[in-house]
Amino acid sequence: MDASELHTDGNGIAGLLQQVFAGEITTVRRVCDECGDEYPIGAHRAYSGAGAVLRCPGCDAVAASVTVLPGEYVLGMHGAWRFSAPGS
Repeated sequence: MDASELHTDGNGIAGLLQQVFAGEITTVRRVCDECGDEYPIGAHRAYSGAGAVLRCPGCDAVAASVTVLPGEYVLGMHGAWRFSAPGS
């Protein structure tokens, strides 16, 4: 079996990504790459400037950054984000 038969492009999981990002984001839990603690996103500290940055309440590591550009958003996510499945 050719390795190219084992994958598709990102369009193959478009529906899954829409389900994940459609829910209430503040209750999503995040495990920090730096300290290993887990907190809901709503507990993270938010800083605004040239975009927005979320920082871990335990160790101050960057959890996410969001920049708004003309016609698009640029999102950086760090750590493991735990989303509840729809209907859970």
